[in-house]
Amino acid sequence: MRYDFGLHRLLLSMMVTLLILFVIGLFYLNATPGEEHLEVVVSLILVIAVAAIFVYMGIAEGIIAFYFGIKHRREFIFYLLLGLLSVSSGLYLAISQTESLQRISLIVSPHAFLFGLAELRMARHLERHPKERRALIVCGACELASGVALVWGSILPSNRVAELLGGVAVLTTLQLIPLLFYREIPRKAETETS
Repeated sequence: MRYDFGLHRLLLSMMVTLLILFVIGLFYLNATPGEEHLEVVVSLILVIAVAAIFVYMGIAEGIIAFYFGIKHRREFIFYLLLGLLSVSSGLYLAISQTESLQRISLIVSPHAFLFGLAELRMARHLERHPKERRALIVCGACELASGVALVWGSILPSNRVAELLGGVAVLTTLQLIPLLFYREIPRKAETETS
């Protein structure tokens, strides 16, 4: 159990690091004065960065799926499918002829939906922890709303989509950081039998 939690924590820490780097890069690139040529270059750099992040995370999710193995069938299938979705999203962005922030917004939206659903699923198992359950329900709902906003972002101008992507990345990072610092406290019954 502790090993499983460590694998989840490793993946979450990689995701938080990449999201923080994405937000820093987004703010740095948006801080430059806007001219049409520069906007195209910024969009291309962001597409390449997001494609690389998706492929990297997809490979990591696939590796973690095989660490869980078949005996943890639910985690194995979930991480394997999430890894395939991430790698295919990254490869699609890398191969696509159209590089735009609107396309990134559409590609990122299923990931926001899945993360929101995962948070709602985790909340379902926390009947004895009302504060944590409420927090996961609120965060899951925020993530689902972010997914809808990202789909809507495909019709917005580039500067608004960049702000939306940055806001969603910050929101997701703020939700993941407490999970990284969560300490598993052994149950009283387990410590007495030891």
